[in-house]
Formats: sequence, structure tokens, C-alpha cells
Amino acid sequence: MRLLNYSDVRHLIIGATILGVGGGGDPDRGFKLLCEDLNCGRSLKLCSFDELNLDSYVATPYFAGSMPSPKSKSSRKSFTEDVMLKALRILEGVLGFRLEGFVATEIGGGNTAIALHLASILNLPLLDGDQSGRSVPELTHSTYYLNGLSLAPSVIASPHGDYIIFKEYSSINNYEGIVRGIASQVSGSVFVIDSPVKVDVARRVAINGSVSRAIEIGEVVDEAKYKGLDVASKIAEKLNGYVIFEGVIDGYELNEVEGFLIGNVYVKGFGKHASSTLRIWVKNENIFAWMDEEPIAMPPDLIIMLNEDGYGVVNSKINVGMKVKIVVAPGPREWRTPRGLEIIGPRSFGLNYDYKPVELLVKERHLT
Repeated sequence: MRLLNYSDVRHLIIGATILGVGGGGDPDRGFKLLCEDLNCGRSLKLCSFDELNLDSYVATPYFAGSMPSPKSKSSRKSFTEDVMLKALRILEGVLGFRLEGFVATEIGGGNTAIALHLASILNLPLLDGDQSGRSVPELTHSTYYLNGLSLAPSVIASPHGDYIIFKEYSSINNYEGIVRGIASQVSGSVFVIDSPVKVDVARRVAINGSVSRAIEIGEVVDEAKYKGLDVASKIAEKLNGYVIFEGVIDGYELNEVEGFLIGNVYVKGFGKHASSTLRIWVKNENIFAWMDEEPIAMPPDLIIMLNEDGYGVVNSKINVGMKVKIVVAPGPREWRTPRGLEIIGPRSFGLNYDYKPVELLVKERHLT
């Protein structure tokens, strides 16, 4: 079991925000929460699946809802520890036993942090894995669902202290729609705790080692900056990816629609890309990218926007004139299977394209 310190927390949030591909929650809030945990003497425990009793139960806590628009001036009501703990205890009451740890729903600066934060409050571990291997917009984008598991029973809580017990659902699409609908009615976000399974099951269906991987990516960023190296190139190397574009955000059309932040971000190239424009279609996260209106990266592959300092850009905080570099990389192998592509491939988002791996698209455009 690894006890995370302040340096680990910094690297985790940096790396998780990069793997968050524009979404994954607010990294500033995630960093603040975890530093506050350390400041008050709590332990941030990260362990492998093999370190817990395989017959003990773990669950997945996270926030669901739309990211705020970059133009939004309204502040969202935050969730107190009491609300999250009560939701947890309600779920344990439904289950009839105590949980012994947590698994993150995704790798992102906010949602990975919230799972670790809740674990620290209860002096429990966060397991080194998650349900997505990156950040994703929908509850359907879960390796638990990919492997035929239900995410129910669950408890959904509003920031005001309203609690809904979800014992079972007819389809995961209905579950997604109901959770998203509730979020839309209560300040745009809800706290969810679901996916209660034995550790042995979680070990089999989760993406193992993903939290450690995020920490390693954060370490790569800091090392590159310390040595004066190009951060984007080092991140691409770590992810077996490519730096494909450098430019400035020329405009965006991002609106909160039915519980999602949806629209396009336009990046005007400079330097060797001066004659080109990159367009990224967003559904909370960066989902699909075109260079001069030709596809250059498709889901489930990673589309990472980095600012001038080499840190991941969250779509709720972009602004016109921001200088960025774009890194693309292969998505988790679990999502590149035929069944995975049914769930999170281009056509699952209503995009009329057959999936092409990012390495093939980059090669076809002679960008390697």
C-alpha cells in the first residue's frame, strides 16, 4: 500500500487532468481537497487490488452532470462531506454491509480526487484502477458495463441533501438518462455512489494501474519542465502518442445541453501549422478532432489540449487567445475492441464514421 504525499498529489492531479482530455471534473478543487486531507492528518492510501481481501466490497463515488460553460458566471453549489458520507451510509444500508475501499469512475482531476478524498475521510484505500482509463462523458462508458455488470444499486445525492436510492434499472441508457436528468434539475451536478462489487470482481473488470499511471504522467511533466524539455513531446512519448498541432484557441461554441457541455472548439494553427485549423467536438470531454475538416482522432482515443505551461486544459476554463498544443494518443485497449467501440466508438456519439486508430490517421496525414 502506498501513502501519497503532497508531491504525489500534485503529480496525480497533473496526470489525471491530462488523461481527463478536457473533462474529468475541476482539478483545482481536486488538488485543494487532497491537500486539505493531508493538512488535517488524513492518509491518502493507494493500493493494488491484490492487497485487499478479495471477498470484501468496494464501490465507486463520483460527480455526474454537465461541466459549466466557459462563459458561465454562476457558481455551482459544492457538496459537503456530510452529504457524501450520508449517501455512502444509505448505500451500505441497502447492501447490508460496510464497504472496504473505493474504485474511481474515471481518471480526471476532479473525479479521481473525489474518490480518494472520500477514502481518506473513512481511512480506507483507493484501489489503483478505474472504470474508464481516461475521462468519459456517460455512465455507459464503464468497463463494468463492458463486462456485463450492473452499476446498481446506487445512491444519488443532490448538493442540497436530497437522496435517491436506485435499486435496479431496466437499461444502462435509462440509468444514464435518469441520473443526468436529476443533475440538470439540481445545480447541474449530483453525487453518485454505485458499482458495489467484490474486490475480486473489480480486479477483473476495472482498468488496473490507471491511478499510478496518472501519477507517472505528472512526474513526466515536472521532469520535462525542470530539464527545459518540450512537455508536449514528453507526454506524447509516455502515451505512445503524437504532438500534432500548435496554435491558439480562435473560438468555441460550448453550451450546456441535457446535462452535458456540448459543442466545438476551434484552434487556429501557427508556425508550421499556420495554414491549418483544428476542430475538436466536445461532449464534456474532447471526443473527436478534425484537422482542416479531415478526421485526425476518434473516440476512444485521447485528444489532449495542453496550455503554454504544459498542463492539461479543462474545457470549462478555456478562453479565446489561449496558446495550446494538441497531443493525440491511443485510448485504453479495452475500448478498442469490437464491443468497446459499440459503446464508445464514433457512431455511439452519432458521428457517421467508422473507427480508425489514431496512429493510422496520423500516419495518413504524414504527421509522424
